[in-house]
Amino acid sequence: MFQLESVLGIIVTDRDGIVKSISCSNGNFDSNLIGVKWYIALKIPKEEYYKIEDKCPRIFSLPEERQKISVNPSYGKKGDISGFHILIEKIDDEKDSTQYLNKMLCFGEIVPGIAHEICNPLTYVSGWLQMFLAETRDNDPKKKTYEALIREFERIAKLVRSLLAFAKQTPEPKQIFDVNQAIEDVALMVVYTMKNENIELIKDLLHSELQVKGDSNKLKQVVFNLLQNSREAMPNGGKIYLSTNLIHSNSIIIQFRDTGCGLTKDQLSRIFRPFYTTKNNGKGAGLGLSVCKTIIEEFDGTIDLGSKVDEGTVITINIPTYSSS
Repeated sequence: MFQLESVLGIIVTDRDGIVKSISCSNGNFDSNLIGVKWYIALKIPKEEYYKIEDKCPRIFSLPEERQKISVNPSYGKKGDISGFHILIEKIDDEKDSTQYLNKMLCFGEIVPGIAHEICNPLTYVSGWLQMFLAETRDNDPKKKTYEALIREFERIAKLVRSLLAFAKQTPEPKQIFDVNQAIEDVALMVVYTMKNENIELIKDLLHSELQVKGDSNKLKQVVFNLLQNSREAMPNGGKIYLSTNLIHSNSIIIQFRDTGCGLTKDQLSRIFRPFYTTKNNGKGAGLGLSVCKTIIEEFDGTIDLGSKVDEGTVITINIPTYSSS
């Protein structure tokens, strides 16, 4: 349901999509748009407007214009499309950001309770398995089964702990931690979901500790957000390459590379702005990359993004190593 104060105007077109009338509410539309195709008048990207299907309403989100476009067909007496009614609404950035933050707060409140309910029976069952294993002889075929089950329970427990740590809303004191371990903790949370989505996560992490000082949960949040962005850029599957390296013994490089849809030059120029999102239909609040940039700057680091349409995206993070001197 739309709010009346958010309505900028209504456009009516004929069956060919040519604008026949414009009714302005809170917006200001040029009357010269009459006689022009609606998707040209409203600057709908070419790759989007072709998705309009007969008898199927469609919603477009234009973050650059701060507009939401709702396209609904109208029908003649014979049931055929006689034109389109198009509602133009303004996007309320403040409302979107508030909803996003409220969801994150709820997430932080719910997860500890769920983790508690999972860990209690997990500890109970795992304890019995440990006892069964201790009483099993080495030549007993059940021994390997018990060992495999215990490893799986340990994996589930580690996953729950990682989720609980990620959901914490209170800032942690700065501590020295290993970047590779933080990445592994996040990868553990997402790798199985990615497999189901035909996405392969290929890790190439340096075989040595990469120590930094800061809030490990915040760096995990960055890794999670960037992996999530790559996943959403590959709805039909693909590959994500995640690597770490050490430059000049004092600078850690974390790089994400995916084979997704990529970004246009215009999108790249806006990508780190607060509330800017490339996701359609209100699926994103536009806070992810902006927050990532802020967190990396807290580590005295930098984050850079390069991308080409249909070729994928590369994100490079550079943060200084911990030095006791």
